[in-house]
Amino acid sequence: MKRSVLLSLIISCMAFTSLKAQNKDNFSLRGIALYGLAWGVAQNSNQPDYNYISRSIDGLLNFDFGKLIGVSTGFGVSSLTGNGFDSSGDFFHTRTLFKIPLLMTIIYPITDNFEVYANGGFFYEQILNDEFQYLDTTINDVYDGSNIGAQAQLGLVLLPPKKLNGLWESFRIGLVVSAQVSGDYESNSNFTNTQDLGDLFGISAFASYTF
Repeated sequence: MKRSVLLSLIISCMAFTSLKAQNKDNFSLRGIALYGLAWGVAQNSNQPDYNYISRSIDGLLNFDFGKLIGVSTGFGVSSLTGNGFDSSGDFFHTRTLFKIPLLMTIIYPITDNFEVYANGGFFYEQILNDEFQYLDTTINDVYDGSNIGAQAQLGLVLLPPKKLNGLWESFRIGLVVSAQVSGDYESNSNFTNTQDLGDLFGISAFASYTF
């Protein structure tokens, strides 16, 4: 899927939000946790591309100001791993990334048992560490720095049975699918090469609690 499609998805989510914004009345604060797996292709300007897997943990606070439109922010940490090769030989690549998102969100009940969760927006991303393991050597901090990216998520959330009252009424669990794009990182060891993590697609387990 091209990046323009992802941006169109974000815009569509926000348009849906604006149409339904009159349907909620009260402010609420919700804590959200997501654990996910995602798959992508690291796209290099002057080296072969390679596949990678990303494992991520995100913690968000969602502010719902009495309308369907909400705002979320928080942090996320992801661990990227992949196998590839370049001019130095075969390698195993590991990278840790730290992310701060700023998102517009939709949390909308569709039945007594389910609600839709969606978000779209932008994030700041920073490389915490980067390591390429070759057969006889390990190179650290091949890439560093930060950039800005965009993301969209859509999922189905399960509400607890009505007979469960008290604290259980505020818990939600579900599954969310996601897509994101980010900018280029420059190489410290090969100044003619830049790396783009490309289009990243994944699925996450969702849990939330409304305060």
